Order: sequence, then structure tokens, then C-alpha cells
Amino acid sequence: MRWLPRSLRSRITAAVVLLVTVVVGLAGLVIVVRIDHRDRTDVDRQLAARAEKGDQDADKLRDQGGHPSGDDGTGDDYGGLLAGSQSLVRLVSGGKVIAQHGETPTAPLPLPARDGYRTIDTDGQTWRSLTRSLSTGERLEVLQDIDPIERRLADNTAIVAAVTLLAALATAGGVWLLTRIILQPLERLRTGALAISADTAGPQLPAVTRPQEVADLSRALNGMLDQLRVSMDSTRRFTADAGHELRTPLTSIGVTLETLQRNPDLPAPQRARALEAMSAEHRRITALLTGLQTLARGDAHALPERAPVALAELLEAAVTHAAHRHPAITYRLTADSPATVHGWPVGLRLAVDNLLDNAALHGRPDGTVEVRLDRAADTVRITVGDDGPGIPADRQQAMKARFTRGARTRSPGSGLGLALVDQQAHLHHGTLHLAPGPTGGLEATLSLPSTPEDESGERPAPD
Repeated sequence: MRWLPRSLRSRITAAVVLLVTVVVGLAGLVIVVRIDHRDRTDVDRQLAARAEKGDQDADKLRDQGGHPSGDDGTGDDYGGLLAGSQSLVRLVSGGKVIAQHGETPTAPLPLPARDGYRTIDTDGQTWRSLTRSLSTGERLEVLQDIDPIERRLADNTAIVAAVTLLAALATAGGVWLLTRIILQPLERLRTGALAISADTAGPQLPAVTRPQEVADLSRALNGMLDQLRVSMDSTRRFTADAGHELRTPLTSIGVTLETLQRNPDLPAPQRARALEAMSAEHRRITALLTGLQTLARGDAHALPERAPVALAELLEAAVTHAAHRHPAITYRLTADSPATVHGWPVGLRLAVDNLLDNAALHGRPDGTVEVRLDRAADTVRITVGDDGPGIPADRQQAMKARFTRGARTRSPGSGLGLALVDQQAHLHHGTLHLAPGPTGGLEATLSLPSTPEDESGERPAPD
């Protein structure tokens, strides 16, 4: 609708002014109509009262011969109908007026054609008439000049129009000032939004407490900004990490390809080693991108719906697959009791797989990995321990950072394994604790809040 004002303030003002104008105007017109109806009803009532004395009034008219009573024309011999009283009585017979008494009209009035009420407009005057047939065959017509009523109607209508106009103007001014105060919270939000840019990390929209609708809007927008900021930070971090970590393997692949191109007659053993090196770098790049993508999704909270996860079954499947990946390692699984958590099965399986692979890669080449599942109160613990050299106590917390690897590690990897596990722990409202194991290696404990079972044995619905 192009005719509507563009600003909210103008629209509110226009809407309220229109509403007030309609309400005041209609209310005034109803009052004016009621007053006019009452005045006209009073006139009709007076005419009816005069006409009740029809035969008596007709005799008076005949006796007076159509002349005013009294020497000065102000007598009251005829029922209060005097010259100058704006009323008139006429006796009609044979199509003409045979007698009349009262106000002399400025122009001849038409004769009545039938009994009853009628309104006569003549020469700028308006008369209200009631005609009644007499027993003598004559007609008695009682008339009242209603110009004062017409003027009162016009005056009242003008007053209503003036009051409506003044009310509209006063409302427009008042609403225009009030909306400036009411819309100040929205103006603050607009100013705050203009101050936010893609490079702005800290500021949010100003907190608004009143009115409630604007406060809810402020909280919703700030929540959306937080999510966008987290998503943007995750994207930037993914880009920076990928650019930093992919540079070395891509450079290595490029050098190897250049060597193969310059030496087409390279001996088969050397060519095989070069191809194997490129394959290893390709696997490293693929694993790195997969890990970074998973971390980025976790940072942006791009997660599926939570669901109940039976950890004993998940651990059994994970240990079975880990044994196929690392046939030289012996895995021992101990599950004291069944335990269920609310979470993301894919994320929990990813965390467990990383713990199992980390233990296999950093333990003894033909060592043993101990896996335990136990439950205490409202916490479930998954513990994975290896028999390798372990990690110094002052380095254990740092090993959770991304792209962090041990100083004496002999295994390939990107340094994202423990970072992925730590992220999943936080996403599931749990913790990852690193400590020396009983055999001297590293023992990683993933603690998660458990899902209590009710007395019927049924698990509650997921969040």
C-alpha cells in the first residue's frame, strides 16, 4: 500500500488519528441526531395536542373570522396560538382556507391533500403540519415553524465537525510526541544495529527491559547475533586452520609431483616411494579436513536432535572396529553396568574412536588398551588407558588444544584427536580429564551426565 506512511511513528499516528476521528465524529453525530429527533418529536407531540381540540378550535376560528384576537393582535383567545408565536392554525373547506389564526407565513402554504403529518418547505421557511378531518367535513391543519430546529441541527453539526477536527489535531500532536517516547527502545536497537559490523566482535544490541515486546525482540536479536558470531568465528577459524595446516602437505605433494615430472625415467622403487609419500599426504589432508569440519560444526552448534545413547553398545561396537584398525593392539573392555546419556550418537562415537586410536598410536606397538565404563551417581565415565610413555603432567592440559602433538610422538596425525574429544565432552555438558595410568601410560576419562531411569525401567524422553 503505497499510500501508507513509511515510518512506524507516522503509521501509528495516522491510525490513532483516524480512529479518534471516526469515534468522535460518530459519537457527535449520534448525539446530534438524538437531539434533532427529540426536538421534532416534541413538535409533533405539540401539534397532536392542539389537533385533539379539533371541533372546538374550528368554532373559534369561525367566530374570529380569521383575524387575530385582541385589539393589538396579541390576545390569547385561541389556545395560545398568537401572532409571532411561529405557529399557525388553518381551517380548510372546499379547496380553500376559510379561516386561520397565528403566524403569517412569508409565502402561501400549499393546502393539505390528506390527513396526517407533513413537512412543508416554502420561501426559505420550513413548517411541520398535522391535518385532521372534522365531523363537519372540513379539515383542521395545525402548523409549526421548525426553522429554529433546522438551525439548531446545522449549528450542532458544525460544532461536532469542529470538535472532531480539534480532537484529531490534538490526538495527532499527542500521539506524535508519545510515540517518540514509546519508540525510543526501538530507536536504540536500530542505532545499536547500525554500529555492528562484520569486524565487530564484542558489542551487542543494547539491553531493553521495557516494553516487554521490545525486550523480547532485543533478547531474540542478541541471541541470533551470538549464533552468527559463533558461526562466523568458526568459519574464520576453520579457514585459518585449514590454510595453515594444509600448506605443508600440499607443498610436499607438489614437490613430489614436480620430481616425477622432471624424471620420467625414475627407477621403479623410487617412483613407488614417491607415490606412497603422496598417498600418505593425501590421507593426512583428508583426515585433517574431516577433523576440521567436525570441529567447525561443533563450534557452530550445528548439531542434530539429542537422543538416548546406550554407551555399552556404543563402546562394544567401537572397540570391535578399533581392533580391526589396529590388529597388533589388545583391547580389553569392562562395562560394570548399562548406562544411557542424552546426546548425539555420531559425536560420542567420534570421541570414543579418537580415544581408542590415540591410545593405540601412542602406546606400545604391541601393547594393551584398557577400556572401562562405570557409573557413579549421576555421572557416566568412559576411561581409556594405554601402556605407552604417557604425557608429562605439565603438558596434559595443553594436549587438548588443536594441532598439538607430543614432543616424542612417533605416530602420524594432525593433532586434532584430543581436541575433538574435548569438544564433544563440552557439547554433552561433560569433561575430559587426562592423567597418568596405572601402567605409566596416559589415561583419558570422558565424564558425561547420565540419564536416570524411572521405576518402570523406561528412559525419559530426550530433550
